Amino acid sequence: MTLQRVVALPSHMTQQPAAGLTVWEQLSQLARWAPTPHNTQPFRIRPRSATQADVVALPERFLTMEDPGNRYCSASAGVLAVALEKAAQHLGHVLTCVPTMEFDPAFMSRATAPVTVASVTITGTCPPVPQGALLESRRTSRTPYTNQRIRFAAQQALSSVVSAAGHRLLVFEDPGLVETVLDLNANAIMDNLQVDHERREIEHWTHAGPTPVYGDGLWNIPLNQPGWELAAAFGAPSLFTVGLFRAFARWRQVRSQDGTPHIGLLCGPFDSWPQLYPAGRMLMELWLAMAHHGVVMQPFGSMLTNPSYAQRVARVFGVPDTWLIFRLGHGPVPPRSPRLQSLVLP
Repeated sequence: MTLQRVVALPSHMTQQPAAGLTVWEQLSQLARWAPTPHNTQPFRIRPRSATQADVVALPERFLTMEDPGNRYCSASAGVLAVALEKAAQHLGHVLTCVPTMEFDPAFMSRATAPVTVASVTITGTCPPVPQGALLESRRTSRTPYTNQRIRFAAQQALSSVVSAAGHRLLVFEDPGLVETVLDLNANAIMDNLQVDHERREIEHWTHAGPTPVYGDGLWNIPLNQPGWELAAAFGAPSLFTVGLFRAFARWRQVRSQDGTPHIGLLCGPFDSWPQLYPAGRMLMELWLAMAHHGVVMQPFGSMLTNPSYAQRVARVFGVPDTWLIFRLGHGPVPPRSPRLQSLVLP
């Protein structure tokens, strides 16, 4: 079966950035689609000239409770760097992004002002290379998949992206193992709700109602969860410890992920800033390669930020250095989470 190359998008989502904007605003219109944990969008572009800018981190948008050491939020700076480079190619610019080696992810738990994480420079021009549709079609899919397995050639292409960055991509398709992981993830979500400080932090970024065009956080339609379930999760989390209700909630969560043919692991160094930034870059390149091959995925963050579940994942797979676990496969175009209208600081 031939895979689609890039999800077809409405014309208003693939047009060139509006005329009259500064180059940084034009780049932002495409780069803002870069994913971040819980869609907190913690980075901004702070222009210094028409060709130079800083990427700064806003401490109030880091998940300091749920993301110990701020590793995942910090790694998403590498995700944004790739998005900026692709956006520049789309507009006919050559752009380089150089991380600030002095940046300390753990410091973001104490920071009270924006912290510079990278410098960005437009170094020249190049023939425009269309990237807009690819950046916009890459998205997390929390809806059921089609159960269609990913072709071997596509898996090889994805593995090449990962191995080129010094990491490993492991893909599993045993149905029993897939079901085990989906069940583990459902339990991890419910157990994490019982940790008060983490739940309160996530609640701030979780919303029910119509998904706005511009915004941040996670909304119930892209989450593929009804509003009542979110209300129960944050208003009465102890319900998810009660036998029948917990069993029903676990069943609902697993069934919402029907048709999942594969579980994927990303394994490799993921501790210090010199490891986190390139890992984030690789993740974005991988996600874009998935979009190119018509593959969708959903990260399971709850299992690896919880030490108990991280140990269980290590035992199930016999792999000690997993830093991302996710389901992947093929499926319909999922609902889009909102993004801020601009990442550029005034």
